[in-house]
This record gives sequence, C-alpha cells and structure tokens, in this order.
Amino acid sequence: MQINHLQYFLTVARLEHISKASLELQISQSFLSKTIARLEDEIGVRLFDRRGKSIHLNEYGKVFYKKIEKILFDLDEAIDEVQELANVREDSISINVMNSRLLPSLFSSFYRKRPYVKIRQYTLPDDVALQKLLDGNLDFMIVPNPITNDEITWVPLFNEEIFLLVPKGHPFANKESVSMSEVKDERFIVFEKGQRMRMTTDRLFQEAGFMPKISFEGDELSIILQLVNEGAGLSFFPEYSFLRSYLDKTRMLKILDEANFQTVGIAWKKGKDSFVANSFRDFAIDFLRKAGGWG
Repeated sequence: MQINHLQYFLTVARLEHISKASLELQISQSFLSKTIARLEDEIGVRLFDRRGKSIHLNEYGKVFYKKIEKILFDLDEAIDEVQELANVREDSISINVMNSRLLPSLFSSFYRKRPYVKIRQYTLPDDVALQKLLDGNLDFMIVPNPITNDEITWVPLFNEEIFLLVPKGHPFANKESVSMSEVKDERFIVFEKGQRMRMTTDRLFQEAGFMPKISFEGDELSIILQLVNEGAGLSFFPEYSFLRSYLDKTRMLKILDEANFQTVGIAWKKGKDSFVANSFRDFAIDFLRKAGGWG
C-alpha cells in the first residue's frame, strides 16, 4: 500500500468525482480508477458505491477516509519535525508575482510554517521574469496563461474572472454586464505585447471577432487603471487584483462572453529544485487552488 495511492484515495473521496480528481492530481482518469480499484482489492472491501459514472463514498470508505486523513497528517507533521531537527536551512526562494490579493496570505501562511525561509518577491515584466527563470536566477513565477517552453513546468492554480472597466461618465456605466460585441467600437487601454495579461485580452477580442482600437499600451496595471479613471478608454480588471483602490472613478462590468477568465499558474525551471523550493511549490499549489476555489 503506497502513500501516494492513499493520497489519491483522499482526493477522490473528497471530490467524489474521478475526472475532477484526476485533473487536480494531474494523472489520467484510467490510472486513477485502476489505482483505487487495486486499493480496494488490497483492503478487501469496496470503499465507493458506483452508479453509472457517479461515485460516492460508502460507510466503509468514510471510516477509512477519517483514519487515513489523520495518518497522513501525522506523517506530514513527523517529516516537518525531523527536518526541523536536522536544521534544514536552505535560506531563500525568489518569486515573480502578479498583483493578486491572494498572495500576501500565501506568503504569511508559508512563513508560519517555515519562519527561517526568506522570500524574495519581484513584480518584473513577464518577459524579463521568464528570462530570469530560464537563467536560473528566479525560482518561480505566478502568472496567467500557460508557459509553453520545454525548459519550464507550468501548473494551473485557479481561474480568475476578467471584468470590463469603464469610466463612470461612460454610457455603459449604468450597466451591470456587457458582451464584447457591444464594445467593439470603443478605445481600449491594454497591456503591451509580451505581457501575459495581454494574451487574455487578445483572446477576448479574437473570440468576439474584432480588432480593438488601442489608444495606450503599458506594462503597469496601476497606470492603466488611472488612465481609465481619466476617461482615456476602456480596460480590463482581474478578479483577484488588489488594486481596487485605483477604481474610484470607474465602473466594473461583468463580461458575458465565455472567454471572460484567465487561468493563473505557477512556473519553474525543470531540474532546478531544492528542499525549500519544492516545499514552497507544493504549499503554494495547495494553498492557491483552495483560495481560488479549486480546493
């Protein structure tokens, strides 16, 4: 009975859904189903009731779940305690981030777990940060949209809704929601090419079927938001951004199009790891998936 198989069981039991569990665990549905079946054969009882495609924890599974959850929690605590006693002191990690209000809680929670680790946080332009990641001068990036590079691993964390920002004096300011087709003749203030948020807005324009009239391109969200405040055009605002204080002269409208979101993920260079980096990576994935609604 392998520990990772027990962890797979806990995930399936929590979600009661094989496909959702396989997505969260990043393994195939067939492999996960076979692993759960082997675990049940090894124990000698069925842990789930299966009806068609649905799967539900039965009375045996509920007892097993409570016991295994405690065992794995105690195991994690034992590993942490032994590592502390061994005085594991890999001093710091470096990470480039987007302006998300979920991140301060991530850092403070990780610090409580490992107070000796120094976190060096940057908000570099995405292209600069990616090069630093490739050069080995940065441990992680938290960015929207997948990074497709053979040297980089990018793991999704959560989906973030994108809203349309309009000045308060704009004709659309009295609306609660809007479709992209309604704003095709408007002027837009957007991130410059190379910024990953620009990939999100370009997708919105593309799926709506029009080329936008762009009046300003920049690499700093606070400046973009101030320009919207001044009535220079329309722009976009990510759900978890902490820059809401810049929106005093704007209205935030829900976008009705299906492409009204971006997937945020964490990226690192393949083969570059350490105990502390791996610990932070695993902690961040679990923390941010729960904070973003995937937990």
